[in-house]
Amino acid sequence: MALWSYNSIDWLVAFFAIVRAGGVAVLVNYSMGVQDVAKLLRSVGATYIICGDNGQTKRWDDALGTLAKASGIALKNCIDMRTGTPGLVSRFADAPGIEEVRTDDEAGETAFIIFTSGTTSRPKAVCVSHRALTCDARALELGLEGTRGPSICVSVPLFHILGLLTSYVYLTQGAKVCLPANYRADSIAPLISEHCVSDMAAVGAVYQALSVAEGFSRNVAPHLRTCLIAGGMTTPVQMMRMELDYANATFVNMYGQSEGAPLTMVRPSDLVEQRAGTVGRPVEGVELRIAAADGTPLPEGEVGEVLARGKCLMNGYDGMPASSQAIDAHGWLHTGDLGYVDELGNLHLAGRLKDVIIRGGENISPAEIEAELTKIDGVCEAKVMGVPHPVFGESIEACVEVSSVSKFDVEQVKDLLRTSLPRYKVPAHVFAYEAFPLNVNGKIDQRSLYSSLVVRLHTLEVSDELASGVVVYDLVLKNTMFAIVPVAEFVDSLATDIGFGANSASKIHLCIEEMLSERIMDAYSGAGDIRMRLTLMEDWLRVTFSDDGAEYVIDKRRDTSLSARIILGSVDNFHTTYRQGKPEYHMDFLYDDNLDIKEFLVQNKLQMAEQENI
Repeated sequence: MALWSYNSIDWLVAFFAIVRAGGVAVLVNYSMGVQDVAKLLRSVGATYIICGDNGQTKRWDDALGTLAKASGIALKNCIDMRTGTPGLVSRFADAPGIEEVRTDDEAGETAFIIFTSGTTSRPKAVCVSHRALTCDARALELGLEGTRGPSICVSVPLFHILGLLTSYVYLTQGAKVCLPANYRADSIAPLISEHCVSDMAAVGAVYQALSVAEGFSRNVAPHLRTCLIAGGMTTPVQMMRMELDYANATFVNMYGQSEGAPLTMVRPSDLVEQRAGTVGRPVEGVELRIAAADGTPLPEGEVGEVLARGKCLMNGYDGMPASSQAIDAHGWLHTGDLGYVDELGNLHLAGRLKDVIIRGGENISPAEIEAELTKIDGVCEAKVMGVPHPVFGESIEACVEVSSVSKFDVEQVKDLLRTSLPRYKVPAHVFAYEAFPLNVNGKIDQRSLYSSLVVRLHTLEVSDELASGVVVYDLVLKNTMFAIVPVAEFVDSLATDIGFGANSASKIHLCIEEMLSERIMDAYSGAGDIRMRLTLMEDWLRVTFSDDGAEYVIDKRRDTSLSARIILGSVDNFHTTYRQGKPEYHMDFLYDDNLDIKEFLVQNKLQMAEQENI
């Protein structure tokens, strides 16, 4: 029985009624077009439709009738929740054979079908059993023990596993579930304020938009205590900022997918550095493994594919052969994600073998870029993949099989791509191969190719550390408060000369002042002389500090200093590296959209050459 509707109370009533009666609820994306929905319903053999307000019914009146016809479903089997059709619940209540306790066999039967996103391929129908949903719910409930509040704002679609699961858990615990009409800040904030909502489930983009909305500090921040976050990696700096913005809340990062969720989650009691930098430890009932390409388990700290096993996993993909299933003969779910486990058992995600690339919040289909690459003379085959990036989340990287490596011109290829693709879709690097590695079936061995790509990128990074980036200034400052103002003004002036706007230059000025204040005026009197280096990178200005003082732990504890909070609120990325055992603090500031640093360097070639010698 298909559910085709925006989030609503009726949606939840219908879902629980279908499952209670022993039927299978088919959860449909409310934004999909009629013909696309019809294909999915035909593929799983749906025989009923329950329809509410959705993207199609808002546009035209007979969307339900058209869907029924296209799906081959009789109109008498269609229920329109918008008209207040009576008897929706009574139809299921009168069904014979309903018992309070299901047998083991019945518990293993499919309760609902949820579809994968299908960004680059046909969506897969994930069959989830009664047992799996119960195990998922129990794991989430235990993970939130002592932290779960009396109400939750579910700001994700119910046809996604996170929305359905959190609603289920909170309802079974007698909590209030609030369903906003949409996920815009101006809809969510009044709901949280009016009902004093304690918890929230959303993706990172929703939290970030809410934090800058008008009235946030008055209507939202005082109420929220627990914030569940999933659906895409959030960088540690972004998590730190959200922890500071949502002053009374604890963010709980989770990892999972439609095939099984959650697989891991941080615990609310974990330090913020764990909650921000990892996706936590396996939940109850889940066994985790990091595996090499041949399935061999890898030791702690080594990157491989993330595998998971447990009763919480799906029954499988409906209508797909065993060779296409994600769960192997030993019960391991092959997630397609790469990661490693640290000494505390926390999972760190390190990229994806999946097709979708998320760069700066934009979902990018590699197929589009691959299609453009293969149009170029000399390119025989193309494979585009995402690789973790400290600022953008992921960078776009391309591998091409070419007829002649010696005649391959990377910059010419990028110039051609810029004429057919938006700038943000142009790969950061294009690597040429005489031949791609193949598996026994004659298909591209994507794992081997990805490994080769990572090796090539690391080689470039080593070269970049030695010779890339333009060092504009490398200064040694006396440890005196009289250096703070003139140095900050000097960097402000330099940023303006480079092409930063007034607002961006002001943020840079503020960060320089705060960092120097911390190292000179506060608890670091033994820091000695302070070294400051300014480097122009391809996408950002990097300001690096180092001295002989105690380590400045800006990103490891929630109760950081006021200066640390100010810096995290203004910098685009902050991280610490170590050179000969001593910490170096890097503050990265992304260039403004209209700033072309390459053009700037060409125009100021002589001047920059002089500056590099200082």
